[in-house]
Amino acid sequence: MVAFMKSILKKYETLSALQRQQVLEIELLGEQKTLVGDAYGAVHGLTARPASDIQGYAVLVDDVARGFFLLKRRSLLPRWANGQTVTLHGVMIDRRYQGRGLGKNCLEQLPDLVRELWPETRQLMLAVDLGNTTAHALYRSLGWQDYGDADRALVGFERRMLLKLP
Repeated sequence: MVAFMKSILKKYETLSALQRQQVLEIELLGEQKTLVGDAYGAVHGLTARPASDIQGYAVLVDDVARGFFLLKRRSLLPRWANGQTVTLHGVMIDRRYQGRGLGKNCLEQLPDLVRELWPETRQLMLAVDLGNTTAHALYRSLGWQDYGDADRALVGFERRMLLKLP
C-alpha cells in the first residue's frame, strides 16, 4: 500500500533556486508528456503577457518540488473558457510520486488558492483527454462536472471539466 502524501502549493516566483531546479527535473511518463508537455515548457509559459493573468505553482512535499501546474485567467483563457473563470493547465506530478495522493491533494487545495489569488473567480475549468479515465474519475470525485468538448485531441476532442466556486 502506498502512503498518502500531504503537499503544499507554492508560487513559482517564490521558490528557491534549488526548488526551481527540482521543478525542471520533474519526470513524467511518455504518454503524460504527450498530453501535458514538460516542466520546461510550463515554466516558459510563465513568460506570457500580461503576467497578472498567469501563475505557476509547485507542489511541494517536505519542501521538495514534486509537481507543477499553471493557472490562467482573463486574456490568457483558452477559447473554450470565458467569464470569471480560471483554467488549470499542465498538471504534472513526478512519475516517482504518482499514486500517492499528490494530485488529489493539489486539487483539493485549488479552490481556496484561487479564491485567495483572484477573489472574483466564479469557476475553475480544465481540459482533459477523453482517454484519460483516471483523471476523469479523480475530477468527478472532487465535484468537477463534464462541460462538453474543448480542443481537438489525438482522438476526438478533449473534455472540458468545470468546478463552480462557492
